[in-house]
Formats: sequence, structure tokens, C-alpha cells
Amino acid sequence: MTCKLNSVDPLAYLTSTLKAIVNGHKQGYIDDLLPWAYTAKLEPAAK
Repeated sequence: MTCKLNSVDPLAYLTSTLKAIVNGHKQGYIDDLLPWAYTAKLEPAAK
């Protein structure tokens, strides 16, 4: 439900999150794996 509230595709989010964990994402940066952080990562950089 959090993915829907943040306009995130749940499958893409889970795939990305699981890949990050498998690739050694640091536990101290767990907030980077939450749906609203995933949304911010997808937005194009401000010009």
C-alpha cells in the first residue's frame, strides 16, 4: 500500500530493494530503501 501511496510500481520497487540488499546495502542506510526514497531516486534531477 505504501508503494501505491507514493506512486511506485510495487514489483519494480521490490526488485530494486532486494537487489540492493543482495549487493550489500549498508544496514545504517535502511531509509534509502523505503518507497518514498525510491520515488525520489526515480525523479529526474532538477535543473
